[in-house]
Amino acid sequence: MNNLNLNTLIRTSLTLAVLWSGSLAPALADKAPQTHAPQSQALAQALRAHGGLGTWRSYARLDYATKDFPLGANAPFNFTQTTDLQSRRHLTHGKGFTSGKNEHNAWALPNNDALGLPPSFFESGNFYFVAMPFVFADPGVVSRGLGSKTFQDREYNLVAISYPAGIGDTPEDDYILYIDAQTHRLYMIDFVPTSVEVNGNKPIEDLPRKALVFDDWQNADGLLVPSQLTFYGWADGQLHGDGNTYFIHDVAFSKDTPHASMFLATNGRIIEGTTHTE
Repeated sequence: MNNLNLNTLIRTSLTLAVLWSGSLAPALADKAPQTHAPQSQALAQALRAHGGLGTWRSYARLDYATKDFPLGANAPFNFTQTTDLQSRRHLTHGKGFTSGKNEHNAWALPNNDALGLPPSFFESGNFYFVAMPFVFADPGVVSRGLGSKTFQDREYNLVAISYPAGIGDTPEDDYILYIDAQTHRLYMIDFVPTSVEVNGNKPIEDLPRKALVFDDWQNADGLLVPSQLTFYGWADGQLHGDGNTYFIHDVAFSKDTPHASMFLATNGRIIEGTTHTE
């Protein structure tokens, strides 16, 4: 892989993907049946190190702010997001746009150009990255230990994440988690986006892999969540490119469930590229 800036590659892909409703990799478990596959030991350790799955599941709402989000035609940009953690509905406010996703559709106001990304990808994707590693314990997600590996002079436990057919928007996606063998914190994910709208019908083995490094963490209401993340290209077991960094701040969890009406599209909002009027 050459050292082209990853943001340039992603922006080019998004220009071609007018209706990209998948994600960079999140095979989201929004649509998963309520069954839980056994977790790998390394993932179970990571969940405990990040505050515990019980604590994560005790919350109903997540609010956070993002600075310098590096993906999309309008990158970098800032926004705040509210998520119903049980239903995975989302609502986002940024300069010049409002967007959201519920169980029926994803939408943007005043249009997708103001957002710079397809609403479904944007709403679910940025949440998924912030909610790692907990989303890897979603119903239906399969984790498998791959042993340990030394990377940049530090030892990591590797875990493969996969999704059965029918789980999430893009079940062909896969992740390799790099979990610090000493701290048990998630350090990096190596993943491949499989969205047909972006990659056409190329075989999965021919698609370029990406990496997301979790540079720093913060404690929010008993959970360890990302504060700084960087996207890179990934090939031959190495990071490529200069990286595109963004920041998460003002994170707050709550046990109060947000009202479902706040996530609904209203008159004039754009739903996946089509004007919607109720």
